[in-house]
Amino acid sequence: MESELDNLNSLGDFLKVLPEKLEQTPYDYTVYTQWIELLRAGGDIDSLRTARQCMYGYLAVTSDLFLEWIADEESLPQALSDESVLKHIIGLYEMAVRERMSIIMWQRYVDFAAGLSNSRDEEIRAAAVAAFGREDYVIALLRQGVEATGAHYLQSQALWMQYCDYILHQINKAEGSQKDELVEKLQSVFIERLAQPHTGVDETFTMYSEFTTRHNAATYEQQMVDANKIVSVTRGQSVQRNAFEDRLVESEGSWAEYSRYISGLAADNTTQPAEICMLYERALVTSCYSPEVWSEYSAYVAGAFDDTQVALDVTYRGLRNCPWSGRLWAQCVRFAYAHEGYELASRVYARATDTHAVSYSMVEYGLLAVAWLAVTRADPGCDDEMLLDTCDQCVDVAYKLDPSTADPVLYFERCCTSTAANAKNGTERARKLWTRICKARRFCTEAWVLSAEFEAAHGSAQSARSVFRHAAQRKLDNPERLFDAWLALENTSGELVDIDAAERIICEQRRVILRRAERAHTMAGPAQSEIVLPVKRQRSVTPEATTADQSTPVDHSTPADSAQAQSTKSDSAHPADQPRVTTVFISSLPRTFTSADVEAFLGGPTQATNISMQIDKAGEFHGRATASMQSASALIAALDKNNTVVDGHHISVHIYKQHAKPVETTVAVRGFAANATIKQIAEIAKPAGTVVRVRRNQSGDTAFVVMHSYGDAVRAEAALNGCVLDECTLDASIVKSGRAATAKQKDAKEASVTSLAPRKVARRPAKKVGVLKTAPAQEPSSASTEAKSNAEFRQLFLGSDPKP
Repeated sequence: MESELDNLNSLGDFLKVLPEKLEQTPYDYTVYTQWIELLRAGGDIDSLRTARQCMYGYLAVTSDLFLEWIADEESLPQALSDESVLKHIIGLYEMAVRERMSIIMWQRYVDFAAGLSNSRDEEIRAAAVAAFGREDYVIALLRQGVEATGAHYLQSQALWMQYCDYILHQINKAEGSQKDELVEKLQSVFIERLAQPHTGVDETFTMYSEFTTRHNAATYEQQMVDANKIVSVTRGQSVQRNAFEDRLVESEGSWAEYSRYISGLAADNTTQPAEICMLYERALVTSCYSPEVWSEYSAYVAGAFDDTQVALDVTYRGLRNCPWSGRLWAQCVRFAYAHEGYELASRVYARATDTHAVSYSMVEYGLLAVAWLAVTRADPGCDDEMLLDTCDQCVDVAYKLDPSTADPVLYFERCCTSTAANAKNGTERARKLWTRICKARRFCTEAWVLSAEFEAAHGSAQSARSVFRHAAQRKLDNPERLFDAWLALENTSGELVDIDAAERIICEQRRVILRRAERAHTMAGPAQSEIVLPVKRQRSVTPEATTADQSTPVDHSTPADSAQAQSTKSDSAHPADQPRVTTVFISSLPRTFTSADVEAFLGGPTQATNISMQIDKAGEFHGRATASMQSASALIAALDKNNTVVDGHHISVHIYKQHAKPVETTVAVRGFAANATIKQIAEIAKPAGTVVRVRRNQSGDTAFVVMHSYGDAVRAEAALNGCVLDECTLDASIVKSGRAATAKQKDAKEASVTSLAPRKVARRPAKKVGVLKTAPAQEPSSASTEAKSNAEFRQLFLGSDPKP
């Protein structure tokens, strides 16, 4: 997106592609900023205002952009004396202080209002009074700012002192009853501030003492006694907050520390909700792109205040910062319904789907759809038919998205089908939904299990049994989960013949799974996927033995295992009788995992050995490892753990297939000038890939460029062929040798690497050579080798005798 827009040099070119860009990605921050920059350069204030308003409708506007926006509006001729323009500027300040809690923005707003009030221009003062709608707008704005920022423990004192100074200035000018009213007002302001925890509580107490001495000397002693009781409580609360603030500084304002801070204050019943909200606002300064923080903040506001508009405003702000969060969209739908009903909730849902905010993920859309279904079910104006149609529509939208982003636990699907099943005459519609879900996610075990459980609950045991039979024939991601659920059904509601039939089918399917593992084992190749290990003798481990040689492998088998191994051991045992190890590849592991964690995940040291943690050049572990499994049962158990969730990571387990090493391939180059150097030719070929070496033949008319792989050679041939070097056109072609042919085959399947030695030219013999009477022994074919390997595999893991 950025590169496409950077190529547009004029505003006209940008405006031509703008509607398409905004329709495709209305939440692209770069599009709006470049649009605004081009309009600012052109000086079109009306279009610039439209662009900024459009951006504010979708995305959060930072304080810097707001200040830039305000500066552009103030630069207009007669802007401060024009009531309409001044109202617009005041509206921008209001938007800025609502968008993000900022002491600096509030200070700028107050200074702007004070500047209007102190202006020498009568027209500006009159326009300000008309725009604010009141004559005492400065003190009203100061009061509003103090209420909005007073809960900030560290930075609220400056604005509060400005508020007090303004009232003191009015007291000095007032007389009579008006002065008494102002003194009483300021005294209440002091008492409120003294009861509010802040870093300057001692300074506030000193200011109150001076104020009381000057204006309430007659009751000074009693007022100071009452104030001292309030301050002693506030000082105790400040001790707790100072400890939290110190930890915040040490953690550089991390959300984890803010969360502990919030939990600590929430446990105190004397803490005001405004102080908790201020901590959320402070945390969002550095965590504004964290949907979890916004979601927790909006949930707290919804419970702390009776007004749903407050929770809805927080959620709107969160969506402008994190429009990709399905959880925030779901909260917004629910709050919109609680605030204004079904109509507003439907507009929120339509906005989320029309702007493709969560279309990148089935999980995120599922969260939104579940909230929309809950609202539709709760609305009195929606009947059962409308609810069923909504279920169908949500499934239609969800299953048009990328299936790789689907929820492994099928949270959305379960909610949707349960909603349909609970509706009047909705059982058949729910059954059709499960049929569609199982077809779309045919390898997902959980989908088939849930479909069978639905049939058992709303249909019959026979229909559930049919689902299990059909699912057992699929290549599922966790077949043992299906088998356990099937046997649980038969053992609770089936007859004995049904239990026996299920066990027979399950045994057969397990043999099929073993054969699949066998084929994968054979295709992976013995060098990569299996290692023949010698049978170890049982020996006792002494401290001397462990300290004498650290490289000596230690036998961790139990005595029972050792006895069994010795009873079956033979010096002339077939290699197939020896234990084999099959390698698996594990990815998406938590980065905190160690080799011991991987070993425990795969079943322990008796199941997995040779744990290899893959790290980069910097020594960082990126969640990938390989492990060798001791037996077929261990292999199957490891593969069954594919897509297991650990610490929020969906771990992937597959058969490890080591990729074949690339084969060097030569490109012959001709047609260059006699004075051309091999360095010049190498420079032309370098962008195509890795150049191993370049040499010329004895006559000097041909250069041979050896590339790292066949793919690099193809690209180098394209780069060199037809290239002009010193007014000479080069002619390049890949050398058609056994090496090149082998390189082509590497992309299709693994093959034995041919010799890198040049092929000798066949010469006609000078005389006839006698034919050998004994034919040389032929190499066994790949089919026979594979058959032998399969037989060994069956003998080892299935216990059957190999065929003679």
